[in-house]
Amino acid sequence: MIDKTGKWWKGQEFADLAEYLVALTADGYPADRVFEPQCICGARVFRLHRDRDEGVARRTCVACGHKAFICDSEEAWADAEPKLVKCPCGAREFQVAVAFSMRGTGDVRWITVGERCLACGVLGGSVDWGIDYSPSLHLLESV
Repeated sequence: MIDKTGKWWKGQEFADLAEYLVALTADGYPADRVFEPQCICGARVFRLHRDRDEGVARRTCVACGHKAFICDSEEAWADAEPKLVKCPCGAREFQVAVAFSMRGTGDVRWITVGERCLACGVLGGSVDWGIDYSPSLHLLESV
């Protein structure tokens, strides 16, 4: 259950982060699907780099160091100036979620990346970007 009493919304599990992203996107491009990334090693704790201007994100597994671009981020990464996401509490390790807003055609319309701080539970939406090409359903498999 999300704690909305303080300055920052806080959650205790992935379901809270998914619920937060649905609420965060409700007035724009509502999230239809929310996925939790998993590293090739099986871990689900990441450091997150993002550039809001370019609309890109990359996750780095805390357990093994494997880096993975989120969705189509690699295409614009060279033009980006990514910054490491840091929680207001100073922590840098997160549970990550990728939310998708879908078009009526079944293609992806919008991507929103969110995170839950593992130290304090603060929920955040780091970066989002639009998808203006088709087909784009393959993006659901590259979180």
